Amino acid sequence: MKVLTVDPGDPFLPTLAARLADGTLWPDGLPDDPLALADATVYLPTRRAARALATAILEAAPTRATVLPRIEALGDPEEEPEGRPGVMSSLEARVVLARLVTAWAGAIQTGDPTIRPLVSTSGPDTVRLAGDLLALLDQVETQEADWRDLPGLVQRTDLAEHWKITTDFLTIATEAWPAHLDAARKITEAAARRADAEAAERRIAEARGPIIVAGSTGSIPATRRLIAAIARSPWGVVVLPGFDRAASPADWGALAEAHDAPGHVQYGMKQLVDALGLAPDAVGRLAPAGPSATPPTRTAALSAALRPAPATGAWRDDRHTIDLADAFGGLTLVEAADEREEAAAIALAMRQSVALGETVALITPHRALARRVTHHLRIWDIRVDDSGGEPLAVTPAGVLARLIAATASGGSAAEWLALLKHDGARFEAERGATAAVERLLRGPRIAPGRMLDAMASLGEAAAALAGAIRTVYAPLLTLGAGRATVGAFAEATRTVFEAVADPTLGSRDAVVAMLAEVAVRHELTIPAADWPATFEALLDGIVVRARPLDDAVRILGPLEARLQSFDHAVLGGLNEGTWPASPDPGPWMSRGMMGAFGIDLPERRIGLSAHDFFTAAHQPRVTLTRARKAAGEPTVASRWWQRLAAFAGEAADLARARGAELTAWAAMLEQRPATPGAPRPFPKPPVAVRPTSFSVTEIARLVRDPYAIYARHVLGLDPLDPLDQEPGAGDRGELFHEVLARFIGNGDHRQPDAEARFSAIVDAALRELAFAPEAQALWGARLRYLAPFVIAAERERADRADRSLVEVKARTDLAGGPTLRGRIDRIDLGAAGAEIIDYKTGSPPTGKQVQTFLEPQLPLEAVLLRAGAVEGAPADLPLTGLAYVAIGAGRNPVRWSGVAGDDAAALADEARGRLIALHTLYQSEEQGYLSRARPMRESDVGDYDHLARTAEWQNE
Repeated sequence: MKVLTVDPGDPFLPTLAARLADGTLWPDGLPDDPLALADATVYLPTRRAARALATAILEAAPTRATVLPRIEALGDPEEEPEGRPGVMSSLEARVVLARLVTAWAGAIQTGDPTIRPLVSTSGPDTVRLAGDLLALLDQVETQEADWRDLPGLVQRTDLAEHWKITTDFLTIATEAWPAHLDAARKITEAAARRADAEAAERRIAEARGPIIVAGSTGSIPATRRLIAAIARSPWGVVVLPGFDRAASPADWGALAEAHDAPGHVQYGMKQLVDALGLAPDAVGRLAPAGPSATPPTRTAALSAALRPAPATGAWRDDRHTIDLADAFGGLTLVEAADEREEAAAIALAMRQSVALGETVALITPHRALARRVTHHLRIWDIRVDDSGGEPLAVTPAGVLARLIAATASGGSAAEWLALLKHDGARFEAERGATAAVERLLRGPRIAPGRMLDAMASLGEAAAALAGAIRTVYAPLLTLGAGRATVGAFAEATRTVFEAVADPTLGSRDAVVAMLAEVAVRHELTIPAADWPATFEALLDGIVVRARPLDDAVRILGPLEARLQSFDHAVLGGLNEGTWPASPDPGPWMSRGMMGAFGIDLPERRIGLSAHDFFTAAHQPRVTLTRARKAAGEPTVASRWWQRLAAFAGEAADLARARGAELTAWAAMLEQRPATPGAPRPFPKPPVAVRPTSFSVTEIARLVRDPYAIYARHVLGLDPLDPLDQEPGAGDRGELFHEVLARFIGNGDHRQPDAEARFSAIVDAALRELAFAPEAQALWGARLRYLAPFVIAAERERADRADRSLVEVKARTDLAGGPTLRGRIDRIDLGAAGAEIIDYKTGSPPTGKQVQTFLEPQLPLEAVLLRAGAVEGAPADLPLTGLAYVAIGAGRNPVRWSGVAGDDAAALADEARGRLIALHTLYQSEEQGYLSRARPMRESDVGDYDHLARTAEWQNE
């Protein structure tokens, strides 16, 4: 039995290639035959490792040309073996299992609508649960547990009764699932891996050359049996990755007794060696062709730091026997403030390696960090080979397909706008159509299903665009709002996508292939409203990978990085929950159930991650990075980082200093030259372009924030409404005004059934808010509460007004002043004269603010009345008062407050004079429009404050 290991500090694949070529791995040395290597077979953990070994063999060949051995990835052969059934894809499996989950979720419902369902029956939720169930089925089949042990598991593990519901379903699922596989004549990926391993085991007897299994930890039973069979063969060689040959019997004993043993670096290695029936000291070394670039002290320091918890008492002796300065000489520790700084520091470290001509790789399971680093590197025109690829859902084609599914089911304004502006979408539209639609979308939300009709009402260009969309969307629209299979929705989406997507759109073919695969699956039926989210759930886990690049820096996941060698490796994202990932048993079994059932606990994955970290940290130069905060929240350093820091103590100071230098450089890259803040704007446009017509409500703005008047009237800029604007205070005010105007204007307040009439007016007005049911319910209740208070207040005033004018528009040209216009909420006309009334759903202005011209709306409305600008109200009618009506809440929700009684006329005349003087002031070229001249509160935010760059100067 020939079992060897490549020490952690030695380059694994170059060592394997060199010893395969020089005959070390042959029983009797390399035959004198140039084709001898073709008889050898090498099994490696991944395809990437297989490609890298082929490259290493070619580089080691004297002529750079040679016959290669057969190199296969364990459980992932290049060619599907003959006679083996086809493998069921993850997509098909998730749809089939989602049907089972849906049926189960419906069966366990209580039927009481007031009780939250135990399991959601929505399409996306069942697909995600099906994905978790598929992972559990794969794990059970991979580890060869027996589903017959499932009944009674809850009682055996003394768990809560609700787990029995889950196990009952799993019992049903594990009967139905094999039946479906048999009917489809397919097998699972786990069964395929086991079948491939068994086929490889059978081929051992036919071997004519070395059979080498290298780099595997044997964590899968089928793979472990294959390794054992190879080890027993006279042609067989087992090459372990990073087995600790220096560990003493006491160290192995401590590992066996440690409670945290499954999370240890050597746990999997020790299990495999025990399964082979070997003592640890029987594992020999496969030496490299030349000296290792990684000092052996690095291995000693890492092994000591990562000892099992009970054995850390040996650290004091370890520190004396290990040259820590030498061990940490090639190590850099980067502790960044946040993930942004971490990515910048990593990119700088990799750029340095590129400049030095080194091979460099970022190794991390943190995909967001990988994307950030890729962005930095591409700024410097550094090519990146990212093994993680890109999720199909976020590719341009994936985004377009998701937008199509969403908009066909209604869609939000943001989704419609993103669709129309997507670079890969082709719609026949005239110039200006998209701009018109955007103006439509920026405002109140459009009712679901009414978007195309609303677009068609905007004019000829937008109508043509709406017609084009309606035509191309026909396959999805014909499905309507009912229920259909995911296959029907996928086929319709594929048809629409192919018609809309530009042929050159990135990942277009991958999206079409995914939809085509789902299109033949009709097991799961969902409502149309669930299809967009279900489609996204089905896209989860589908990744698009580019062809490997030879002349690029690498970004690898821990699995892809196994057995790879680089001059410099950056290990990023070293925080708990990221690397290692948090152990998660999933929703279908608890940890106790998993242990009793005979499958590995989630902590076992931590041991595999620890081995990946341990071997990756043996590159000649290593940079370890972490962020102290992620998404604004403090993080916890990875257990391996903490162990290294605690073990090394002051010996790691130089490594930290090198890391601090990187973060300092990263911060310098973010620095920008200091620029003075913008001055407070005081524009002085030509008099000819200055406004000469104002509404009564704009005068207060001219007094308080003249720059806002300049921006709106001189620059012609209107505030941009948000997409799908939710009803706010302004909409509430308009609704209340409308209801009161109808109620008072029709004279309903004078009728015996006034409250019923008020309620009818409220109902009619609320129909306009069908797109906002929350506002309908809340504001409707508030208005009905107000009804008796409004009626009582009106009856008290019945003898003061014969009739009322409501929502009166008025306009007049003031001699020597501007044109003044406005819409007056209410004018009560009686024998004594006219009273002007304004409704406020917020806090009304105080009498002092009105009298000092800070809030001159009511006096200016009086100016319009006295100028004869109000139809139905004579100009010489005495002015008896100005009043605000505050519509609020509480015990007295309708409050009348007069701001001028007998002196209302004098106040109006004074307001007229002040307005003319103000207008004259702004007709001078020397007078500018100052930003925020007299704000009511410093915290107030105006529509044009960002244009005035207020934040840059207001606190100076």
